[in-house]
Amino acid sequence: MILNTISPSLQDYLEVILNITEKKGKVRVTDLSAEMNVAKSSVNQAIQRLMELGLVTHEKYGPLELTSAGERQAEKVKDRHCHLKDFLTNVLGVDRATAEKDACAMEHHMSAITLEKLIGFLEKNDQN
Repeated sequence: MILNTISPSLQDYLEVILNITEKKGKVRVTDLSAEMNVAKSSVNQAIQRLMELGLVTHEKYGPLELTSAGERQAEKVKDRHCHLKDFLTNVLGVDRATAEKDACAMEHHMSAITLEKLIGFLEKNDQN
């Protein structure tokens, strides 16, 4: 599955599931609801769609888990987000809170080609 075929909203869910998993080990619907500041019913709809896409598993009342495909996609989203946030803060001098919001907006609204080239540029210049 190509990341660009997943909606920005579902990409955000994948990234948050990954982040919570890294912090707590287990992710519950209530964790996502609180972290994303959305209703549990919205989380349940998103989780259902992610399950249909084969990106998460979830048994009723149990924790959510990323599948291996879901984890790969979540890592890609997180990586893009981190690169953009680092660019905004370290190169442009944007404050962290603004950079966090802007990086999220940029990763979803920038063309895949431009985003790829920007990240490639940043990675190349980060190694020098």
